[in-house]
Amino acid sequence: MWKSALVGALVAAFIVAAFLTVCGPNACAVNRLTTGETPPQTIKNPARKNYYLRNGVPAAYRGKHNPFEPTIGNVVEGARLYDLRCAVCHGMMGIGDGEGGEKLTFPPADLGAALADSMNGDDFFYWTIADGGPPFGTDMPPFRNDLKEAEIWKVVVFMRAAFAESGQKPAAGGATP
Repeated sequence: MWKSALVGALVAAFIVAAFLTVCGPNACAVNRLTTGETPPQTIKNPARKNYYLRNGVPAAYRGKHNPFEPTIGNVVEGARLYDLRCAVCHGMMGIGDGEGGEKLTFPPADLGAALADSMNGDDFFYWTIADGGPPFGTDMPPFRNDLKEAEIWKVVVFMRAAFAESGQKPAAGGATP
């Protein structure tokens, strides 16, 4: 038991260090905003994204910001919660290839691509996790009654630390940034 916790902590430490070294706390999102990149298609069912583009985040979630920093403890806790609640459908790498998602009408979102879309802020991810997919005809369960607010934020911390770079487009010539 302690060995898996130690391995998880070491992996989380590596992810946080790599994220902060390569990206900095806000540099990656800012770079995408200033380069004029077209946001990637982040979901297999565009209903949520279309709603978001027309209306923004619902008022109850609008302007929410993650109060948690990407510390090792927060990333590890977020990873634990992601593993328990999200990985079954979104997969361990967040690309939507989990076993639970195979039989769904709409496959789970590629979280790396969703994170790379500079339009999707903290409030978008909190809303998506809290309300889930029923309002948009997908099978993602709402987690607002299953997870506390702090737990949802820690899942977002983990997703940003683990998947944010996986959704970036390759640079010209096929090289990765």
